[in-house]
Amino acid sequence: MNRKARRWTVGLLSAALITAAGGIAGTASAADTLPVRLLVGLKPGYDASARMATLAGLGLQGAEAQGHARSSLLSGLGAKSLSVPTAQVQSTLAALRRDPAVEFAQVDVQRHLSAVVTPNDTLYAQHHQPELGQIKVPDAWQTTTGSDRVTVAVVDSGVNQVGDLRDKLLPGFDFFNYDDDPTDTGSFPHGTVVASLIAGASNNGSGLAGVCWQCQILPVRVMGPDGSGYDSDIAQGVIYAVDNGAQIINLSLGGFENDPVLARAVAYANGRGVLVVAAAGNEDTTRRSYPAALPDVLAVGGTDTVQGGNNRVYFSNYSSSRDNWVDVAAPAITAGMLSKGRGTPWYCYNGTTDSRCLYRGKYMVRGTSFSSPLVAGVAGLIKSAHPEYSGWSLQQAITSSAVQSGIRWTRYGLVNAAAALTKGTDRTKPTLSGISPAQNARVHGSVPITPVGLKDNWAGIRGVQLYVNGRYHSWSYSGPSFAPKLNTAGKNGPISVQLKVWDKAGNYTWSGTRTVIADNIKPKLSVTSWPKNKKKVKGTVTVKAKASDASGISKVQLLVNGKVVATDYSAAYKLTFKVSKQKKTMKVKVRVYDRAGNYTTSSIRTYTRA
Repeated sequence: MNRKARRWTVGLLSAALITAAGGIAGTASAADTLPVRLLVGLKPGYDASARMATLAGLGLQGAEAQGHARSSLLSGLGAKSLSVPTAQVQSTLAALRRDPAVEFAQVDVQRHLSAVVTPNDTLYAQHHQPELGQIKVPDAWQTTTGSDRVTVAVVDSGVNQVGDLRDKLLPGFDFFNYDDDPTDTGSFPHGTVVASLIAGASNNGSGLAGVCWQCQILPVRVMGPDGSGYDSDIAQGVIYAVDNGAQIINLSLGGFENDPVLARAVAYANGRGVLVVAAAGNEDTTRRSYPAALPDVLAVGGTDTVQGGNNRVYFSNYSSSRDNWVDVAAPAITAGMLSKGRGTPWYCYNGTTDSRCLYRGKYMVRGTSFSSPLVAGVAGLIKSAHPEYSGWSLQQAITSSAVQSGIRWTRYGLVNAAAALTKGTDRTKPTLSGISPAQNARVHGSVPITPVGLKDNWAGIRGVQLYVNGRYHSWSYSGPSFAPKLNTAGKNGPISVQLKVWDKAGNYTWSGTRTVIADNIKPKLSVTSWPKNKKKVKGTVTVKAKASDASGISKVQLLVNGKVVATDYSAAYKLTFKVSKQKKTMKVKVRVYDRAGNYTTSSIRTYTRA
């Protein structure tokens, strides 16, 4: 079976070029013999780190072991990665989709890089970076050239620490090989080019000028040397970037499938106030490309640098009148620093005659993969000038200052870096009217603590944090309820809870405190009267029970063959069922609930119809 593949939309590096450079062309049959990676999402309340009995039943106990290392960060998204033999993919997917704990199961999507493929820096000084002027970056430099407190994650094919990036890289990670060496080893160093555009060292007398001179780069490798990678690795790369201090994430990759795990990872980043910038793609279509089309992602299309930067370049994806999903535009034919390893890099720019920068007479560094990092660099400049700005604030500054004239195939227009630095943000706190459950409510197990009357005047709600007895406990970034879970396991007695509500602009407010009573003690149950086990019965069967609990009894139920046939809410508890309405063999039990939701079940008695 062929693995489902996606291509990232960062550049326009063709398959022919990959082949000529020693890529993977001609290896499809070999790839088909390898284990296939599956991606499984679990329903809320199920532990994604626990073993799945469904796999053991298929003789695939090792599937989770092979995917364990790669699932370490996915468990927080309620997902896990598996590795199964090609011949068992369809049967495994069918079994997983029948599992009541599974929300979805699919072949792990593969994506691909989409590359076609007044500082004194040589290229800039010689007017080989007109793309920067087209989006007013030199004007923005009059206000700020960036800050080393701003970190931009390049989630890509890796980044090489050479040339203008020699002192710009923070320690990163490689989710493709699963080690701590995120070196860019591809025949076309896609991630290295992307990083150089964002934060290549500038005003150093050589090379090119990056947009955000002082910004730091966090290299996160998620793509292989052939320019493709799995969504499970990309999702983990996004989470890693967030957890390791990135304020901005650049994703110069994409594909047409909307994968829920990647969407959850992006939502996690948004929930932490991180801006995700993504390339719109190079297929010359209005069809949505992901992750660019996900909510709260800044989707970047490409303009034609050679023609002045005011028109769409022929390959860029674009919005339609019915689906305005591409947010802004930036030049898609750019300079770039290339290096296939740790040696001396070389620099390419439009019009270069260097054979290393050309393929069949065409300029190699072109694609929306390179539009996106220009915008990520602009976001870095804004964050440098306004350290308090959240990811939403950065995006709002970029979109509200964009110039729409001639760029009507995007929602907002061509990026204007200088104007973006002047934009304000939402300064008003969100509000809420209360918390649910009610004061002194009895709760057990895992219970959602829900904000009531949640409102925000502009940015919208980003997330809600739960504090228990004055200490941080958990959070929720999933709307519309934004209800973090209180875990009361092992606790009995009063618990003080309070919510901290954040809007997308970073403003927050506190709720009042509320006390709930944790009760994880099961009620007591005694069945005082029912027919003896294995007896033949007819007519109406009567069952009597006693029940007690400190929280009070909510209800007592009678179950026949797993179905509730009678319920009594008042002591003494008397329940009946008609034998004629049941199967010939009847398995009968009693279940009692206390007011906190704990329950106790009696033993089972089996009857047959007389």
